[in-house]
Amino acid sequence: MSVLNSRKHRLGARDNPTVGLFVSTDGGTTWNHKGWTGYIRIFYTEAGTDGNIWSACGNGVLRSTDGGNSWRITTGWQVTEVLKIKVDARAPGTAYAATAYGVFKTENGGETWQEHNRGFLKPFVSDIVIDKQQSARLLAATEDGVYLSSDGGTVWHRAGIDGRGVRTVAQHPTIKDLFFVGTEDDGVFISRDGGKNWTAANNGLKHLTVYSIACDRSNPDVLYLGTHGGGVYRSSDGGKSWQQKAEGLGNLVVHSIVMLPSNSSVVFAGTLNGGIFKSTDGGDHWNFNSQEEAQVWGLWAR
Repeated sequence: MSVLNSRKHRLGARDNPTVGLFVSTDGGTTWNHKGWTGYIRIFYTEAGTDGNIWSACGNGVLRSTDGGNSWRITTGWQVTEVLKIKVDARAPGTAYAATAYGVFKTENGGETWQEHNRGFLKPFVSDIVIDKQQSARLLAATEDGVYLSSDGGTVWHRAGIDGRGVRTVAQHPTIKDLFFVGTEDDGVFISRDGGKNWTAANNGLKHLTVYSIACDRSNPDVLYLGTHGGGVYRSSDGGKSWQQKAEGLGNLVVHSIVMLPSNSSVVFAGTLNGGIFKSTDGGDHWNFNSQEEAQVWGLWAR
């Protein structure tokens, strides 16, 4: 069974003004609200291997130990504007928050948080990835390029794409040394050596602001991008070339994209003020799915 999580902020919808976290257990046919009941803007949600759910929001980091039925905020006033939360698969009590003020880390399930910004020239961090091979090895997307840490975030070193605004970073699920980043104005870069060296990969990409990257587990050559103004792009050759796949997308500002693990032909795209769209043919055609007028900042599936 696949579980889809939609993190959204709804503006102006007259039928249902609810905001927060929505969960689907039937491939996106129906959605149930699991988010905080107050007016809190949820940016990203991830579940640890222990079943606990973490949500990044403007107010800090939320955590649920009962499948999203109840939540508590784990951070104080020092940790705000959290854009992404990533949980260590090997140590689910360890999590990293990517924020407008840098990286914060907990090793005790959110009881305490420590700032980990040593080495950043600009501490605005929009995304972070935990290396699947070495959990102490991290890559961070910043306003000043990609940064790498080999010691769990204690010290950071710039690893490339100097001076460019990086919005998202992703590791391929099956090719562990293969990493991708999406930038604000410079398209996509690929590293095939664990993030040490980066090469631009923009052939066919006409919209160079990239907010989201998704990789097909069943076919390592198939990749998807969520872009600003261009909707979704797909590559069938590992990023050597891209084709725009926007037929049926009612909104071309895509902040999140995800495939169903059980069927990679089923793809969901979360848009800014346009809700969620669904494709059942690998992005060739799209139909509106749900969350009319919502700002869908993140999608996550398992």
